[in-house]
Amino acid sequence: MRDLGVGLVYWAALDPLFRSDDSAVSVVELEPQAFWEKVADGAGWRYQANDFLFDRVASLPQAKLLHGVGHPLGGTVKDPIAHIPLLRDAVDRLDPAWVSEHLSFNRVQRRGQIQHAGFLLPPPQSPAAVRVAAQRIAELRRALDRPIAFETGVNYLRPINGAMTDGDFFGAVAETADSGIVLDLHNLWCNERNGRQSVAEALDCIPLDRVWEIHLAGGMEMSGFWLDAHSGAVPAEVMEIAASVIPCLTNLGAVMFEVLPEHLAQIGLDGVQRQLESLQQLWRLRLPRIVKVPAIPSLSSCTSADFAEVALWETALVDAIRAQPSSPLVSKALQGDPGCALLRELVIDFRRANLARTLHYTMTALLAGLGAQGTCALLESYFNTHAPDPFAAIEADRFAGFLHRHLQRFARVRYLDEILAFEHALIRATVHRVSSEIAWSADPTMLFEALDAGLLPPPLPAVCSTMRICAG
Repeated sequence: MRDLGVGLVYWAALDPLFRSDDSAVSVVELEPQAFWEKVADGAGWRYQANDFLFDRVASLPQAKLLHGVGHPLGGTVKDPIAHIPLLRDAVDRLDPAWVSEHLSFNRVQRRGQIQHAGFLLPPPQSPAAVRVAAQRIAELRRALDRPIAFETGVNYLRPINGAMTDGDFFGAVAETADSGIVLDLHNLWCNERNGRQSVAEALDCIPLDRVWEIHLAGGMEMSGFWLDAHSGAVPAEVMEIAASVIPCLTNLGAVMFEVLPEHLAQIGLDGVQRQLESLQQLWRLRLPRIVKVPAIPSLSSCTSADFAEVALWETALVDAIRAQPSSPLVSKALQGDPGCALLRELVIDFRRANLARTLHYTMTALLAGLGAQGTCALLESYFNTHAPDPFAAIEADRFAGFLHRHLQRFARVRYLDEILAFEHALIRATVHRVSSEIAWSADPTMLFEALDAGLLPPPLPAVCSTMRICAG
């Protein structure tokens, strides 16, 4: 296949940049799971793709790539919900040159149940984890009939004595799995800034001929760490690193810029365009050549002992993040690690944001009636007893059920039961395909007007009305 060029991870807010007559974008990369919904039917949970969006992306003139964000390659616990058919469908629609995923884990087996960790977390950097990742990569490659690359991940934990270095781990996985590499230079720079291996040392250990794709992004400070937040322009230091390494990448096929839509206001479409122009200058630092990807090899395998060792780490790390007891054999390495506190903060922030977006009026009423401290205490009680879910609607559905069971504690929050019932009905119509009838004791328009102003609704004239929320 030929070089693909400079590209951008797709979000609807960035769509004009892909369709502009003078577009600097040669490649569009889609994160498929970001455009799935998790819904329930008679057979249980399933994923549902946004067909309109996939068709829209397929109609773009640029070359396509798929970059997974929901089924990472470094873990032992698989998603219990069938997802490979949707990934195959995305491959069929977009015909990507290769498919990539994170070298992380996001699920854990605890007390006989599969729980989501709430974040992409680093696997242990050990030979056993190399073999587990290689098997996962081989399985995905066979399932999708496409070359697979993994992304070099960010790691906020302190280096552990005796563990492989970041670069050695990435290199060993690539060689063992015979896979490609998505070299995320901002991730490596974050690791260096946060006290892990330097970028230069990591690059010395990575087989650069296996780098098919570069990711570049911006970040920000938080709690003494530099975050891979995809929040703005690429730092000048990272651009300099990219300029120095690109001439060494004999199989580089794409250079991608990443920015999340919630941060787009900080940089604007014009700012994204300028970043793409800078990436075009980087792209010209290499000679045109054919990008080669390996033939699909036979399936790798690892032992049950490998899986057990990696699973022990997964449970220990998730428990450390949640401040829960775990195996002392592994927890000793994590005890007091400030990275665990940061990850806990990031998980909680993500969960709060999902609830604020999906249960907007309910959360506004709680803040107005309980204050910030009371609302935080309520959320902490919920977070401590309920594992996270990456889908905002599912998280909101679970929190709404939790709040329904404790409404008597919040009688001072006027009309909370009706506001919650309304928003929960909207969620249930989408997630569970259930219709509901809502009873109002006050004019809902007046309730929402007060909440839109950030105020708890005052006592209002009594009415008796109903509203039916129909399943979509």
